[in-house]
Amino acid sequence: MLLFRVMMFTAVVAAAAWTPVRVHAEPRAQARASLLPLSDQDERSTQETGCTSTFTVGGHDYLQLVGTELLLRDRQGLQSCRLTTVETDDLETGRGTVSCSGYRLRIRSSGKATSNLASDSSSRRAVLTIDRGGVATSMRGIWGVAC
Repeated sequence: MLLFRVMMFTAVVAAAAWTPVRVHAEPRAQARASLLPLSDQDERSTQETGCTSTFTVGGHDYLQLVGTELLLRDRQGLQSCRLTTVETDDLETGRGTVSCSGYRLRIRSSGKATSNLASDSSSRRAVLTIDRGGVATSMRGIWGVAC
């Protein structure tokens, strides 16, 4: 009887340990898959001018900010949002989140910036946090600015 109780306790603890992993893994995977890389045509579609900032992962841009226009692509297609100057500054500096097409986005830069004076550009490592409907996920990449 004691052996049966020990086996049942072990089974319950093991099941409880694995259950949260499966419950939380699926929504995070869906949130990450909700942003798709921008195409070259997407990036040329803006009517804004000025400095261009991009969030890049593995050679693909997932966000582009030109002036005050933020571009992203999801399963519904290309999304374009006009930000205020304050929101643009918040996104650029990582001080706050911005909303675009149902997403709450925040970029936090870290590490030393790499600058190129000839092209008036700089880049640094960054983490993009994406929150949609209370499900948040993060992507590690490069936040680059060119003026």
